[in-house]
Amino acid sequence: MLAKLLKYDFKSMFKMFLPLWGVLLVVSAVNRLFTGAGLDAEGGLGLVNSLMVLLYILLIVAVMVVTIVIIIARFYQGLLKDEGYLMFTIPVHPWQLITSKLISALVISLLSSLVAMVSVFIIAAFPGMWDVLGRAVEILAREVPNFVPLVILLVISFFVGLICSISQVYAAMALGHLASSHRVGFAVLAFIVLNMAWSTVGTVIGLFGYPDLTNSLITITGTDAYLNVEGFSNLMLTSVAWGLAINLVRCVVHFVLVNYILSRRLNLE
Repeated sequence: MLAKLLKYDFKSMFKMFLPLWGVLLVVSAVNRLFTGAGLDAEGGLGLVNSLMVLLYILLIVAVMVVTIVIIIARFYQGLLKDEGYLMFTIPVHPWQLITSKLISALVISLLSSLVAMVSVFIIAAFPGMWDVLGRAVEILAREVPNFVPLVILLVISFFVGLICSISQVYAAMALGHLASSHRVGFAVLAFIVLNMAWSTVGTVIGLFGYPDLTNSLITITGTDAYLNVEGFSNLMLTSVAWGLAINLVRCVVHFVLVNYILSRRLNLE
């Protein structure tokens, strides 16, 4: 049943995003042609080029804004408004509905980010770019201790952080739904409170979990001070690990909270 829910969510969301992504990539390609052909000169072609650059920037902003708006609207309209009457008559558990919305939101967010990155590469690519990037990675891997585990943790943290951000929005909307009136306002307030609470937790843990910054980052030899690359790498690894652990806890708390409210306290009136 979860697969059917995902199919429904993806079908609905792709109808809105595929045209927008396509237009962004086409405009990126046109900008690339203008730049590569040297059409950014004075006069009419320069004006057209400027307009295309402005259009590209507006499309990038539009993709990000539309992604956020659709993620919020799909959850709010689909589960907390009139559409919820239909969704909760389907023989599925609330956690499956939440999971479907969460997975589809995550995939759409990743695809929007990927399309935006591809559009940037289309415009900014230069001959030998991949060789330069490859050599930079080789140097970092050779010179920075813990480079590979750090990169792996950063990638995992990015995915978990994105899930955590989406689930926090869902949790805020679910909490705001408990109010008898002004639910949107209470949802915004709940989001702010959740953000402050988790920031406080992160700060408190950081006071005890991180090593001493001075000893970690600076090595003093006689009268000279040097950046301790190994210490910096270890500090980064520790910081990312703590952040990942906190975000995992946040994701679980948000999911359990939303599932409880939709299972026990749902009121669509």
